[in-house]
Amino acid sequence: MSASAGIQPVPQTPIAKPKTSGLAVASLILAILGPCALGVGMLLGIILGIIGLVKINKSGGQLRGQGLAIAGIVISGAWFLLVPVLVAILLPAVFHATGMASSVPSANNVNQLCKAVHIYASDHGDKLPPADRWPDALIQQGGLPPEVMSDPGEQNGGRAYAMNAALGGTIRHPDPGRTVLFFECRPGAPTAGGPELLPDEPRHAGKYVIGFLDGHVESVEPEEVRSLIWQPAPETPQP
Repeated sequence: MSASAGIQPVPQTPIAKPKTSGLAVASLILAILGPCALGVGMLLGIILGIIGLVKINKSGGQLRGQGLAIAGIVISGAWFLLVPVLVAILLPAVFHATGMASSVPSANNVNQLCKAVHIYASDHGDKLPPADRWPDALIQQGGLPPEVMSDPGEQNGGRAYAMNAALGGTIRHPDPGRTVLFFECRPGAPTAGGPELLPDEPRHAGKYVIGFLDGHVESVEPEEVRSLIWQPAPETPQP
């Protein structure tokens, strides 16, 4: 037997693979989800990323994930810079969308007011309800629900619309598509009047909700209000 045959091989101890740092992974996940957690995730992403880096460096190669931790810190920091910019951009759009959403029920109310007036006029020889008593007339004779008088955009409640007092008591006027019939008014305003009764600030996304003599409703920019027909000439009777 040769001498080499008696030599036993020395068993090799398997080298343990370094583990990925859970703190590094958590840092990256929180960084990605940061804005969804109202900023808490971004802050935790930075903190856990820094702690993870420290532990990885002290592990003597037993931990890995340095890139994940750095990515978590960088992304979280970037969110801190971007979120205020995004808020500044999106906030006006949110307010505008909210105002537009609130204008829908108000437009529906004005639409019902216009329809009720046409029903009333058809039963009274094309005459409009009395300007000082039109709410009662439309409720009692036109079957109008009282809640239509209010506007969801008006916090003080109460009647939120006024009738154009310059119509002369008749529904017959030229250019009814541009002639004002109903419009949103300030709280406590008379039941009828002109543009002087409009609120100082429009209640719906910077626009006034106005119903016209032909029955349609529009949201009108403040600078366009004066271009509407507020004092129409009565329609000339046909011979």
